[in-house]
Amino acid sequence: MKAEIVSTGTELLLGETLNTSAHYLTGKLSSIGIEVDYHTTVGDNSQRLEQVLHQAIERSDLVITTGGLGPTADDLTKELVAKVLDLKMEMDSSSLEQIKQFFGRRKAPMPSSNEKQALFPQGSKILPNPIGTAPGAIIEKNNKIIIILPGPPFEMEPMFNNYVWPELAEISGSNAERMNERVLKVFGIGESAIEKVLAELMDLPNLTVALLAKRAEMHIRLVARSSEMESGQAAKILDDVEQEIRRRLGNKVFGKDQETMMGIVGQALSHQNLTISTAESCTGGLLGAALTQEPGSSSFYLGGVVSYSNSLKQSLLGVGEESLKAFGAVSEEVAKEMAEGIRSRTGSDLAVSTTGIAGPDGGSDLKPVGLVYIGIATSEGVHAEKFQFYGERESVRQLTVQAALNKVRLYVKQ
Repeated sequence: MKAEIVSTGTELLLGETLNTSAHYLTGKLSSIGIEVDYHTTVGDNSQRLEQVLHQAIERSDLVITTGGLGPTADDLTKELVAKVLDLKMEMDSSSLEQIKQFFGRRKAPMPSSNEKQALFPQGSKILPNPIGTAPGAIIEKNNKIIIILPGPPFEMEPMFNNYVWPELAEISGSNAERMNERVLKVFGIGESAIEKVLAELMDLPNLTVALLAKRAEMHIRLVARSSEMESGQAAKILDDVEQEIRRRLGNKVFGKDQETMMGIVGQALSHQNLTISTAESCTGGLLGAALTQEPGSSSFYLGGVVSYSNSLKQSLLGVGEESLKAFGAVSEEVAKEMAEGIRSRTGSDLAVSTTGIAGPDGGSDLKPVGLVYIGIATSEGVHAEKFQFYGERESVRQLTVQAALNKVRLYVKQ
């Protein structure tokens, strides 16, 4: 079954509202083997919406619309679906009564304009909306399925889950093709290098491998298609390929699916009863903020210092004036002293420091923008590693945080 999602609303085209509904629906449909071939967004214009609906119904088996179910004159999704399908509009008395009750519970009179929300194309299966005044509908004609949903996600999602999802799952059937997905998360190697290492795995039968570049990490998306009856076989394919990817990339694979770098680091610190502190310059507190995102972070994170100026590096962390003069604030030596300083002052088991040039200004030939040093101090000693990141300022800062967390992950793992 090929599907298309038609999102209506000028606010989506203007960038005033993020179209999260299309993302949500695509994920839900993919999980039961329904491929979404098109996302179409159209403003509140009846002529253009009619053209879009004609096109969608002609080329797709399933069309899901979101938005355009309100009481105002420019809310015309149902009316135009009826026109394209050559169906009459009919009043649904049950929906009208529910809309009246909605206003009655709020002790407010129902405007006459809201009556249009109870009008539906002939033969519609009505989808109740207990949250708002815009019921949805399922219409089947000429082997096509058109599902009409409200625009606000807080109304659309429960309607889809409660009424649409069971219908589609039954239609797709137990033998329908499913997408069995797994995402491996990688840090410390770029897209082209990953592709080279995994070259022959990219062309395995019954498996799709896609590389997705994120701001501070890479994702390897594995998809094995199967019927429900063959889901065990698909799971084995994913397990075998994941094992091979981990063998080839080693410690560069840090997690999978919903796991995050910070979640893995926090869990590892907690399990080993280790405490950590931070000394930050170029990241300006982002590393400490990342550490405190995890529930229960007070059990492992003692605190940190944001020492942006050289004077605070000296007074709060004990960085030597000689080191600053000889090597500069962005240097291996200063990164080490920052890490040692915060560890000795907090008594933590390990400490991490960041110092670098985030840009866009401040770089030189010897120390270009994106140059970062990350130090780590433990009871076994202290060392620092040099990184050269690229991108705009926020990318450099986020990459620095991710690299610092990765150093902690590797240390705790070892």
